[in-house]
Amino acid sequence: MDASSLSSITSAFASKAYAGMDKDAVAKKAHAVASDFESVYIADAFKAMFKDVSVDPLNGKSDNSNETWRDMLIDQYAKDFVKKGGIGIADGIAAQLIKIQEGHAG
Repeated sequence: MDASSLSSITSAFASKAYAGMDKDAVAKKAHAVASDFESVYIADAFKAMFKDVSVDPLNGKSDNSNETWRDMLIDQYAKDFVKKGGIGIADGIAAQLIKIQEGHAG
């Protein structure tokens, strides 16, 4: 999920796209979106940490295929990290998305 995706999701909440859903469903959707955003944020941080680490520990070499698999592994690490509590930004983002849906943005 990139910045444009988050913007489109925010727009969807602002346009009342989820207005027909009950409060619990909106809260669940908002938290899922916020968790996805947090996992992307964390994955970017992890990728920065691993950028100078050799992909293949046996021969010290790296190629594009190894880097692709590593990126996928880091993305999964980030998702798992968020499931276990993350760094705490998902709750704040979800709360703001709910406020946007209710028309109380700001």
